Amino acid sequence: MSEKSVAQRAAEVVERSQRALARGDVEGYVACFTPDAELSDPGVPPMKGHAGIRQGVSTLLQMFTKVELLELKLLPVERSVAFKATVRFLTRNGKELTVESIDVFELNEDFLIYKGKAYWDFDSFMKQMQG
Repeated sequence: MSEKSVAQRAAEVVERSQRALARGDVEGYVACFTPDAELSDPGVPPMKGHAGIRQGVSTLLQMFTKVELLELKLLPVERSVAFKATVRFLTRNGKELTVESIDVFELNEDFLIYKGKAYWDFDSFMKQMQG
């Protein structure tokens, strides 16, 4: 059996992070990142380090009763993984929101994410929350 490629290993870590997020496993998500990682999402300050990522993700998840990963398409190149995700959220008052994003995660030699940047429509998300 051949060894997994660098790109395959990187993709597995990113997939593991996204599946942990979808099931509300904050610690499983945080474990995919380096202690000094930086994660950027539109509309909010960057999350820095395990504590910042843990706080940001916990805050996000508290807003919803359900997070469902509808699509996850991984495009790995070496230790960089771009991915397209479609996520459905269910708010505490019963609203359903759907968000499509493109993200790019960079992994270090230990296959931990040290940098992540997300691209999605923050204004549309907020309109869905309020509408």
